[in-house]
Amino acid sequence: MKIAPKRFARWSLTLAAAWMTHAGAAEMIITSEVPITTNPSTYIEQFIAEVGKRTNGAIQGKYFPASQLYNDRDALAALGTGGVHMVWPVSSRLELMDPRLGAISLPFMLGTREMTNRCFADGFTRQVSGYIEPRGVKVLGFLRTAELLFIMKSRDVQRVDDLKGQKVRVVGGKVMLDAMQSIHASPVSMAASEMSAALAQGAIDGAMTSPAGWVDVLGSTAKFAMLAPGMALATSAVAVDKAWFDGLPEAQRKVIQAVLDEIIARQWKETVVKDEQLVKQMVDQGGTYRVLPAAETDRLKERFLAAGQGFRDKHPEVIKQVEDLRKTCL
Repeated sequence: MKIAPKRFARWSLTLAAAWMTHAGAAEMIITSEVPITTNPSTYIEQFIAEVGKRTNGAIQGKYFPASQLYNDRDALAALGTGGVHMVWPVSSRLELMDPRLGAISLPFMLGTREMTNRCFADGFTRQVSGYIEPRGVKVLGFLRTAELLFIMKSRDVQRVDDLKGQKVRVVGGKVMLDAMQSIHASPVSMAASEMSAALAQGAIDGAMTSPAGWVDVLGSTAKFAMLAPGMALATSAVAVDKAWFDGLPEAQRKVIQAVLDEIIARQWKETVVKDEQLVKQMVDQGGTYRVLPAAETDRLKERFLAAGQGFRDKHPEVIKQVEDLRKTCL
């Protein structure tokens, strides 16, 4: 009987996990849909190495980037099966697990000021994790993905109306889908790994993505980039199989959290600098980068806030918790 390659890989990982357990070490399988060169892949590799070092090899990490094992959607669903122990997805993916987590993707909701404040970030992490822990998933923290750009194949976006009728890949679940529809664009949800082919085939006209997504995924096929300041600060959530994590010795759990906290603090600073370098790289290669003028940014904010009002009306307790954190921490 033939076994499908992906099924065989998952079956092999399960056997490997069992062997490692008997050998006295815990296997930590981490998967992502982003390429090995794209944020947060390099930080995942650093995380695995440092956790292994500080636990003297008691936790053995393995990383599968570029959807080699699962895309992020399937990986989150696989938490608890033993096939994967940790996922670092774009945070909007969590909305699939609980609609209240659409708050993460509300345009103009969270910014660097909030997420680099330890009090706010820890409180927000506990809030988000509390919503999905009953489903067996725990959130340990948030990394910075990027301040998202509109990267377009052939449309030089200088006004909100320039996005009208454009098919744009978005990150953010229903919340961002509604926001994009409010400006009469056609939002498309898809994995980062699918963007390049979709752009080349005309399935999308552009994408809401990071500078790294522009360089590593879309490349020179997409000529134009536009930033709307404050619109969308994308983050990556560190989601873990709660039963697996809680089953580790306390000392190992503390190591995982400590290493992660150190990486997060450093990563937020490093990725800002890296994004500036990536944008310059594309401009030097003939790309065009624009910042949406203040008046147009205000128009976009007005439209997007109106589009998100339904979420705010449906989940007022979620918004209140975030606002209470702001009052307490900032």
